[in-house]
Amino acid sequence: MKKDTVKFNYYYNFFKNSPHFSNLSDEVILEILPMFSAETWKKGDYPFNSELTKNKCYFIISGRIKVFQINSVTGKEYIIEILEAGNIFDIICLLDSEEHHVFTEALDDVEALVVPMQLAKEWISKHPEFNKTLLPYLGSQMRFYEENATDLALLSTWSRTVKLFVKHINTNLHSSQLKLINNLSHTDLANMIGSARNVLNRHLQKLKEDDVIAVQRNHIEIINIDALLNEVYKK
Repeated sequence: MKKDTVKFNYYYNFFKNSPHFSNLSDEVILEILPMFSAETWKKGDYPFNSELTKNKCYFIISGRIKVFQINSVTGKEYIIEILEAGNIFDIICLLDSEEHHVFTEALDDVEALVVPMQLAKEWISKHPEFNKTLLPYLGSQMRFYEENATDLALLSTWSRTVKLFVKHINTNLHSSQLKLINNLSHTDLANMIGSARNVLNRHLQKLKEDDVIAVQRNHIEIINIDALLNEVYKK
């Protein structure tokens, strides 16, 4: 990537303003950014596979990507996570250099910066600043995966549904809108809690009857945040 381009400044500002990379010095960002290339995918595309992510490291700039697994016998799907701007993929391959067998789908038009995996590993060794960035990010990912596994094992589908909404309330804007999952299909929401669509729909109907949420197509609005918070772990 050439430095004397509008896109270079755009990506530079992305790193400077990203909560995950803002502690990198200007010198480090200016050194590594020319080694990136940009890639884009359309909504509905399948961006990554295990071979690609073993050899390349992706920094999501915009859009969302669904990361999921499918039971080859039953066809049942479980959404592991949804990547958004600022996420790194694949952090697991970056750490262990092994293939990570998951499926991915672009939920929006997506843009990412891409760098060879070996270069990313060299930066970690060369620049201690990367560890200050990578380790907290890794810690947050590990907590996320642990919490999801614990919820699947210990919570009812009702509690998992309520907790999913609580987790994605856009509290920074003091808004009742959901972030990241707002326009997902009911099937995708069911796949995020590890259940079936008809089960999720029953929970949504109950929340609607209790005037906790309003639903219009794939748009869900939280109309009583306090009531939603009170439902966490109740059932």
